Amino acid sequence: MKKVLALWLCLLIASSARATEAPDFNLPGLSGERVQLTALLEKGPVLLDFWATWCKPCIKAMPKLEEIHAKYADRGLTVLGVNEDGPRGQNRIRPFLRGRNITFPIAIDADGSVMQRMQVRALPTTILIAPDREIVLREAGLSDGKAIIDALEILLPEKKVLEKKEASEKKETPDESK
Repeated sequence: MKKVLALWLCLLIASSARATEAPDFNLPGLSGERVQLTALLEKGPVLLDFWATWCKPCIKAMPKLEEIHAKYADRGLTVLGVNEDGPRGQNRIRPFLRGRNITFPIAIDADGSVMQRMQVRALPTTILIAPDREIVLREAGLSDGKAIIDALEILLPEKKVLEKKEASEKKETPDESK
């Protein structure tokens, strides 16, 4: 509890300072779709993970990110891997992910432009963005995920609260079959 309060205090102090707003981007997804930050944020917070197949710390971080994805997706979190392999490494991505059972979506930043606009200086870098586009947390290098999980527990509503909200919205929606 003390750690959560300390994190909350840090977030409050950080937000009273000039907040950093995440720049929008529109990248190709691994399956050919377009991935736009603004559209993802409409669903809830977004956790970006900048990574490459050749980056050993990135590889070590992936299981924890997959665990976060599995635990928080139903509470509105989108985990998005942003691959930085460049044009020559694109053919390695699918087999790499398949071999590690990674299920969260992947976007391709082939020219590194999003990495540059997000001021990413090292791989892996993980950035947590609130729905209002405020960058809540930035971690460069290998992380145990604790700070991310603590921030998510503050940012995300409990699943039960979401279920009650969805149920009340269904009651308010008129039945169109009449």
